[in-house]
Amino acid sequence: MFKKVLVAEDLDSISIGIIQVLEDLNIPVIDHVKYCDDALLKIKKGMTENSPYDLLISDLSFKSDHRKTKLSSGEELIGAVNKVQPSLKKIIFSIEDKSYRIKSLLMI
Repeated sequence: MFKKVLVAEDLDSISIGIIQVLEDLNIPVIDHVKYCDDALLKIKKGMTENSPYDLLISDLSFKSDHRKTKLSSGEELIGAVNKVQPSLKKIIFSIEDKSYRIKSLLMI
């Protein structure tokens, strides 16, 4: 079972539901971020501190706002994460009905 999970989701209503399910599964450490850049920083920090994440749960789409970001989508996040921690398990979801986007991530 997973012990340390990171949720990358910018909509509170969705992240609350995901976090509730993870809590129901008794996951000891659950972190949440609203920006892909923050997710990558947390993953890098976990690796540096010898306490890596076991699972990343991320949306594909993130709305842009006032904050300037380097990574603006789940696809970009997955590409960056695969360079830092390629063995990290990932669950990627989207409300979009475009399965090719998900399939393309398997090739990254």
